[in-house]
Amino acid sequence: MITIMKNALKERIRRKELYIVVAVGILLILLCSSDSTSISMNGEPLVGFRNMFMVMHVLIHVISCLLAVVLSLRTIPKEYERRNSHLVWVRGIGQAEYHAGLAAANVLATAFSAAFLYMVLAGYAVAKGHASYVVRMLPAYLILTVSVSIVSLLVSVLSICLPSMAVGILAVLFAGFGVLHGFLEIFKNAVGGAGSASMSFLLKVIPDLNGLQKQAYNLIIGERVDLHLVWFGLFALWVISSGLFIFKKKEA
Repeated sequence: MITIMKNALKERIRRKELYIVVAVGILLILLCSSDSTSISMNGEPLVGFRNMFMVMHVLIHVISCLLAVVLSLRTIPKEYERRNSHLVWVRGIGQAEYHAGLAAANVLATAFSAAFLYMVLAGYAVAKGHASYVVRMLPAYLILTVSVSIVSLLVSVLSICLPSMAVGILAVLFAGFGVLHGFLEIFKNAVGGAGSASMSFLLKVIPDLNGLQKQAYNLIIGERVDLHLVWFGLFALWVISSGLFIFKKKEA
């Protein structure tokens, strides 16, 4: 499986989509870090290092989730289209192991991209005289990676058994609900009726990706971290990963 993962990871690194999204992410982070940039929330300007750091941290999370969708969407189906899977079967490697290696490459490629964006954020913290943040950014990055890995792994699993268009729609909805989890919790109360019930169901099923992002941010700034959300995120990863062994690809 490690060989499959290595070869697949090399292919992910060569994809131009990765560099385009990362480059756009770095550009947005640099724009946010500019002293001339004015960002407002509810009509009130966000000023000061901590507020701008929070905005940039949220931005990195959103970009990383987007990358998770882009890098994982058609990677497994493409392997079957190229008939690469048959080269694996003759070596006695099972389909579940093959899928796990490809999915692991998707997760690692996304995690490495998020790490690069985190390095840019660390440079911003040092430049603003908050070098102490950098030490706590490593464990915070691991928490953020849980959120990003959930998206990547789900897309990889769904791509085994569903058409690419359906996977793309479901992935965007999943990531959107996860990233906007806190906001939608408030919004559902204003909807009422069947809409509120449907949103309540989705918010219970979809992991709170925004909550994981907040725990990573809280760890960096030295505030209390809700480990319950982190453990739930890890549990969600375990549940989703079971799909790699349950679902089969008919073309194999």
